[in-house]
Amino acid sequence: MLHAQDEGVIKKRERIDRSKGIFISGGGSAPFGKNIGDYSFGSYVEAGFLKRLNRILSIGPSISYSKFKYDPEITTADRDALYGSGDIDTEWYGSAYDTWNEKYGLNQSYQFAYVLALEGGDLTLTSISVNLKINFIPITDKTVFSVYGFAKPFITFAKREAVKGSGTRWIWQAREDRKGTPNEADDILYYNQPNEGWIKDGFVDPWDSKAFPALEEESSTTGGIFIGPGIEFIPTKVVSIFVQAAFGYTFPVSYVSTKSYDDTYQSYINKEFPMVKKGFPSLTLQAGASFNF
Repeated sequence: MLHAQDEGVIKKRERIDRSKGIFISGGGSAPFGKNIGDYSFGSYVEAGFLKRLNRILSIGPSISYSKFKYDPEITTADRDALYGSGDIDTEWYGSAYDTWNEKYGLNQSYQFAYVLALEGGDLTLTSISVNLKINFIPITDKTVFSVYGFAKPFITFAKREAVKGSGTRWIWQAREDRKGTPNEADDILYYNQPNEGWIKDGFVDPWDSKAFPALEEESSTTGGIFIGPGIEFIPTKVVSIFVQAAFGYTFPVSYVSTKSYDDTYQSYINKEFPMVKKGFPSLTLQAGASFNF
């Protein structure tokens, strides 16, 4: 008697030959949103490892470094960025103004203000992330490109450099000449400057951490998250390339933000000015390559 052997249907299962990858990337970052610090575009680099758990989900760690450079043009260190008093600086000029007013019969009003000239203040973030990557369309070994989304919760070491500089004083002069002697008054009081407007008086106020401890360098450890979309080309070959955009939010860190304060002398003498400790949103564009095995 012969025994027959049952044969089932052989089902071919798709698999990905190269399910692991080491990647490197770089690009640029910028503060994202209104009034988020006095910073311009910064740099961003990242390196990490990803493991494809299946045709949709990948996971792995990475380390990144980003730097946001303080930009004095955002502080607008010119006469459009005056931190003014709205009244007379009596300590320095009050008695002299009263004498000139009486002698020349002038009705004069004065305000004083300071223009900032700062340096330092760069903000750096060194972060360790957990990468969660989701392919919107399942990939195979024949996939040419893949569209994906990602989330990267991270822990970061944040460092803000010390800030130093100076405040140069300007005087606003507005006068009503009652005796008809503008030339004589100009020669003595205004040195042939315009009859009305801001004039630099030459006084420079040194501005450093000795007077304002908040200007000292500050470091902290905090966290945050990156989220965004990306496109990867030839994702299952030995070398694949990708581009992606990431919205990042870092929990409160110390950074320069003059626009968080009013343009007043009270702000200028505030011991915390121009620092804030807030959340720091950013937008990063990056491109990179993955070496798959």
